[in-house]
Amino acid sequence: MLARIEYALRETWASFRRNLTLTMAAVLTSAIALLLVGATFLIQRAFENLLVQWRGDVAMIVFVRSDASPEQVALIDSTLRAAPSVIDVDKLRYLDKPESYAEAQRIFAGDPVTLSLLTPETIPTQFKVVPLTEDTNLVRSLADQYSPGRCCRESDASTARATVASR
Repeated sequence: MLARIEYALRETWASFRRNLTLTMAAVLTSAIALLLVGATFLIQRAFENLLVQWRGDVAMIVFVRSDASPEQVALIDSTLRAAPSVIDVDKLRYLDKPESYAEAQRIFAGDPVTLSLLTPETIPTQFKVVPLTEDTNLVRSLADQYSPGRCCRESDASTARATVASR
């Protein structure tokens, strides 16, 4: 039995030496196939990490500047809650700085460079908003209310910025 295995290995090695071009082509083909499989898994993982922030039917995130006063945050909260026909007020969530930083650590776990740029002091707080409607135009118009320079009152300009994910 051992002699048969030894014979098979010896003949395989001899074939590899005789057909060097074919051997290199086979090795290169295998390497490319493994590279494509690995790249597919990496892309899938990156996409899953990207979707972490949109779990729980969150379709819009209103980022609030890190230097916003508590009064400005309360004003944004009351403005959001004033639209119960558009926003699911029960699912409206405010993430303060520690919660926003913890979420950023989850989202950017695979990107230490980006994560190193964020600190708990400089990260923006955020409101997670779940619209009641599937109409993306209505959701985008709601997001436009929170674009820089259009938020709440003139004195609160550029306090909030909304990001919308289309379903």
